[in-house]
Amino acid sequence: YNEYKSYLSEKMAEQATKAMFSFFDENNDGGLSFEELKEGMASVGSKFTDEEIKGFFDKYDTDNNGIIDFNEFLALCIAINTSDSEKAIAQLFEKVDKDKNRSLTHAELREGIASYTGKDISDSEVTALIKQLDLDNDGEISYKEFTDSILVKIAVAMKEK
Repeated sequence: YNEYKSYLSEKMAEQATKAMFSFFDENNDGGLSFEELKEGMASVGSKFTDEEIKGFFDKYDTDNNGIIDFNEFLALCIAINTSDSEKAIAQLFEKVDKDKNRSLTHAELREGIASYTGKDISDSEVTALIKQLDLDNDGEISYKEFTDSILVKIAVAMKEK
């Protein structure tokens, strides 16, 4: 049973990473240009400068073809998945989970994102985000779905900078 559970959470993490990658890959060409990476990071509340994002891009574009492919993106995601960011993610969840039921509703997510990024977010953007993160399709984001999300990990890692 534990092996199956581990396999399942690995598959969920892989799906979340793929969803994140396709969220950033605006033209759906299977690779991230510098502009797509920059815009994707900005959309998750990144506070990095263009120079810092360029440094990231150059470091993880290991084949130097000017495009971050999925495996390079995966390496970038793994690199920012530190215990510090895990603590920050847990704290962020606690802040956003107003009713403390370990699950985020549409309203909690909208309010939380607005306060985290300092920008208002539309209902349709929140709905799209829930679709990306809600792996069990219950309409809410559980603590596990939130903390396993590469999207959230990148947003927190960028904000910590």
